[in-house]
Amino acid sequence: MNPKTLIQRAFLSLCLGLMLACWLGSRAQAAQPVQEPASTATAVSATLAWADVTRLSTPVSGVVAALPVQPGQVVAKGAVLLRLDRAPFADRLAASQAERAGLVRAGAEAGRDAERTQQLFDRTVASESERQDALIKQEKTQSQLSAAKARTDLRQWELARSELLAPFATRILSVETAVGETVSSELSAPTLMRIARADLMNAEANLNPSTAVGIQLGQLLKVQVNQTTVSGRVVGLASESSATGTSYRLTVQFQPQTGWIAGLPARIDLSN
Repeated sequence: MNPKTLIQRAFLSLCLGLMLACWLGSRAQAAQPVQEPASTATAVSATLAWADVTRLSTPVSGVVAALPVQPGQVVAKGAVLLRLDRAPFADRLAASQAERAGLVRAGAEAGRDAERTQQLFDRTVASESERQDALIKQEKTQSQLSAAKARTDLRQWELARSELLAPFATRILSVETAVGETVSSELSAPTLMRIARADLMNAEANLNPSTAVGIQLGQLLKVQVNQTTVSGRVVGLASESSATGTSYRLTVQFQPQTGWIAGLPARIDLSN
């Protein structure tokens, strides 16, 4: 075989090898999976928390006479949570009412006396000083009567405030007093009880700024606990600063299912 033929065959083999390598490379590239861009998370981990936690105390001082509730109990709005001994309040109210009644009679008599003195003065029988004395007595009695009415209203208010009533459907979180304990509200009213709403709960989650952007107060979001999903409303998006940067505390409020308590894990769907 002449040299020219050998060169042609070698060139042909080289071309075929290059074509085969290109074909195999294209097949391998087509077989590789396409990398999709990472999608933004639509749900975040959360924790259930009590809603509207409130610390209750009495604005009046007294001795605890009754505690008809216990921690963990759920009561209706208006239920009695705590009652102070009502006897001192009732006695002070009765005294104010008696004082007021006496001043009502005294005021009526002072008014009649001032009217008689004015008639005598008009007939030039009474002097100007007598007329002025009668008017001063009438005004003084009226002033005393007004003060007695105010004291009576105050005593009625104190008697009403000797009971703690549930401000809403209430779950008792803790009771921090006992029957027989003296409650002093003179300077700083002590916390006697911690309560939360029984008809509402919160789901709370920490978000980074890129996740929190676009969330609005009042927005409806889904909350999932175990396999149950309920609809809730955004009631808080508080910013919290730390050494690592700024984060946001998302609070979604909803009506809980039976058996749901604070601390249970949950998930909040942000795609709504």
